[in-house]
Amino acid sequence: MAHKTSASTRIVIGSTLFALASTALLYLVPPSPIDKHLLRGMMRLYQGHAYLMPVKYFDGPLDAAKLYEDDRLLGPANTPQQDIIDKGAGRFWLYRDSWNYFGPALMFSTSDNTDPNTNGRKYHLR
Repeated sequence: MAHKTSASTRIVIGSTLFALASTALLYLVPPSPIDKHLLRGMMRLYQGHAYLMPVKYFDGPLDAAKLYEDDRLLGPANTPQQDIIDKGAGRFWLYRDSWNYFGPALMFSTSDNTDPNTNGRKYHLR
């Protein structure tokens, strides 16, 4: 006498086997390294061409920071705030202000004064 399993039992067994196999496969894929230099999150428009964002990871002196737009070096660095607002064109300033308890802040502009949230470029701080 043959033992018959119901359709719902076969679905549960199949789903379980699929979940186990896909989980095992994920262990074979190496994890992607986290690029701690990549700036992530919303870049808030401050004034004119200047955008502001907090920086979580930065090791080194703030005045030696280099900002890249994709692979292009931006600058000049340590530009006065009003020049970033008025002229933009890649100028930036990494600083620590008394109100910023969680790390430095970056005021910057893109190379062509477009919105960094929508222009499709990646920004790296090193």
